[in-house]
Amino acid sequence: MRLLHTEKLILETPTVVRPYAILSHRWFADCEEISFQDLQRTQVPPSEGPHGNYAEPTFPPNVQSKQGYEKFRGARDHASRAGLEHIWIDTCCIDKTSSAELSEAINSMYAWYQDSAVCYVYLHDVDDDGDLQSALEKADWFQRGWTLQELIAPDNVYFFNKHWIKIGSKATFARILNKITHIRQDILLGNPCNPSIAEKMSWAAGRKTQKVEDRAYSLMGLFGIHMPIIYGEGEKAFRRLQLEIMKSSDDQTIFAWHDSLAHPNSVRNRGLLASAPDVFSWASPVLVIEHSHFISHLLRIAGSRSPFRDLPRGYSILNDGIHITLPMKRVGDAWLAVLRCHREDQEFPYGIYLKERPGCDDFLRTSPTKLQKLESADLEGLAPRTIRIVVDHNTLPTINRRQFFTFQSTDSVWEHGGYYVCPKPGGRHDVGQGSGYRVLDPYTRIELSDNMQCGCVYSQGPRGEVTVLLIGIEYHRPWVHLLTNADLHKYVDTSRLFRRAVNDASLLMSSPTSTLSSNQTDPISPLALSSLTFPQSNPISPRSLSSRSLSLSHTSGGTNNHRFPQRNSTAPYVQLGGGGTGCPVCSIIQNYSVNMNDIKNSRADFLIETMPDKQIEVDIRKGHVRVSEATLEVDYIITVAVSIPESEF
Repeated sequence: MRLLHTEKLILETPTVVRPYAILSHRWFADCEEISFQDLQRTQVPPSEGPHGNYAEPTFPPNVQSKQGYEKFRGARDHASRAGLEHIWIDTCCIDKTSSAELSEAINSMYAWYQDSAVCYVYLHDVDDDGDLQSALEKADWFQRGWTLQELIAPDNVYFFNKHWIKIGSKATFARILNKITHIRQDILLGNPCNPSIAEKMSWAAGRKTQKVEDRAYSLMGLFGIHMPIIYGEGEKAFRRLQLEIMKSSDDQTIFAWHDSLAHPNSVRNRGLLASAPDVFSWASPVLVIEHSHFISHLLRIAGSRSPFRDLPRGYSILNDGIHITLPMKRVGDAWLAVLRCHREDQEFPYGIYLKERPGCDDFLRTSPTKLQKLESADLEGLAPRTIRIVVDHNTLPTINRRQFFTFQSTDSVWEHGGYYVCPKPGGRHDVGQGSGYRVLDPYTRIELSDNMQCGCVYSQGPRGEVTVLLIGIEYHRPWVHLLTNADLHKYVDTSRLFRRAVNDASLLMSSPTSTLSSNQTDPISPLALSSLTFPQSNPISPRSLSSRSLSLSHTSGGTNNHRFPQRNSTAPYVQLGGGGTGCPVCSIIQNYSVNMNDIKNSRADFLIETMPDKQIEVDIRKGHVRVSEATLEVDYIITVAVSIPESEF
C-alpha cells in the first residue's frame, strides 16, 4: 500500500502502517486530477530549522492549475492538522499505468477504507448555503458506484462541502443517509447486522460507474470477493461476481431479483443470474429464511410425511449450470419454484417462474418481471425437484424476428426508385403472394424474413439504364448482389419515377418500354436530355472518378422535400421460361442465371461494379437493434457510393 506523507508530499510504502486518513470523492476528468506521475515532479526545497521541520514542497504551475489540486491540498491539510502522517488518495497513490498494481488496488480497496483512521468525503457540489438535506440528496457522490463501499467500510466518515468545511459524519447523518441510500441505519451506525446478498445488491441499484465492469468490481469488497480485473469483459463482470459469491454462500436471495416492466427484455426467458444490480429491489430488504424455519413452513402445508425434511440447503455450480433442489409445482406452461427468502413484512417466501428448454433437460428463468410473493395456497402441491438451471441466457430471441433494410439517398440516380419483395425466391407462386411494386423513398423500411424472402431494389439513370440490387437474409445475415445489365428494364416498372438531373434540374423518366402519363410533363426537353452524354467506352480509372457517398440508411426525420407520385398499381409481371406467372425477383434470378446458393453462402456485404460511365460501390452493415417484448427488430443499412467522371458535374 502506497501512502502520501502529509508534510513531505512524497509517496511512501511504510513497512508498518500507522493510522492514516483516506479520501472519498467524485472524480473530475482524469487530466484534472493530481496523478501518480504528477507527484514525481514535486519540487522539495532544502529543509530548514531543526530536524523534522520540512519546507513546503511545491508543484509545477501546470499541476497547481488542475481542477483537483485544491481538493488534493484540502484533504492533505485536514489529515495533517489531525496529526496523521499519511493519507491515501486514489488519484495519486496508484500507478494506473501498471495493470497489476491497479488490479491489486481494486481487490484491496475495501480493506484499505475499512482500516483507515478516518475517511474524508469531499462533496464538490454541496455549498454552505441553502437546505443541507436537499443539497445532500442532490449530491453526485451518492450516485456513484465506488462511493458505496467508501461509505460502508470505514468506521469514521466525515463529510465536507465544496469549501472544505466539515458538515457532519456518517453517524450524525444516519437518518438522512438512510433516506438517500436506502441503507438501514443499523448498518450505517455499525450495529451488528447481517444483510442478505439481495439487500447489499439493492444498495448499488441506480449507481453509475464510468466503466460498465466497475459496477461489479466496486462491489467485491462488500461481499468479501476477490477476482481478476478484466476491463473489456463488459457485463460479464457482474456475472462473474455473482458466481464468486455463490461459491461461498447458500443465500438464495441472490436469485430474488426482478426486471421492471420497462426493461427492454422483460418478457423473454433468462438465465438464473441477474443482469445488473438495478434489478434488486430496495423497496424493502429481502431477508434469508433460516433453513429449519423454511422446512417448517413447507411441512405445515404439505404434512409431516412430505419429503421436504431432507431438502438440501446448498447448491452446486458446474460448467453446465446451477444444480439445485427446490420446492416446485407446475403452473400453466411454467414451473413455480420457491426460494428460501422473504420480505421482512412477508409471512411466506418468494417464488420465481422457471421453464424447461425445448429439447433440453435444463431450465430458464421465465417471466423475469415476477418475483412472486406467495400465499399459503401457493405452497400446496409442492414437491422437491432437483434441476439444472442455466446460469446466463442473454441470447437475443430468434422467434418473431423482424429484419429490415433501410434506405435514404441524396443522389439523383438512387434517390427515387422502386422495389419488389418475393415470398419464396425460385418457387412458382402467383403475383398476389409477393408484396408487388412499392415506392422507394427516404423513409422506406423493407422487411424480409430469414430464409424465406428476398427482394430487389432498382433505380433508373438519366439515359434510362436500370440498376438492380438484389437483397436478402440468410441465417440472420444479410447479402447483396448488384446487376447492371442493359435489359433489366424489362423486369421492373420505372414509369413515373421523379428524379433530379445532375445539375439539380427535375427529370421525369420512364423506361424504354413505358410512356409518360398524359397529365405529366417532362421538365427537360428531348434536346436537353440528349446533351447529357456519357463515355461509351474505356472504363474509367478510380483516379479519374469523383466519389459521392449515398447513405441509404433509415432516419426518423429527413430534409428531402421532393414529392413522390402516388402509385397504386403494380408492375407487369413477366412470363417465366416455363410459362405461368412469377414475380420480377424470380424472373431476374432465373433469366440472369444468378446462383442464389453461392451468393447466400458467400454472404457478400461489399461490392464494386465498374461501368463505362461510372463506378458503383455497395456495402451493408447492421444498424439499430430493438427488442420490443418478444420481437427482435434489426435494421440493416445499405450504403451506395457512385463515382462518375469529373466532367459530369
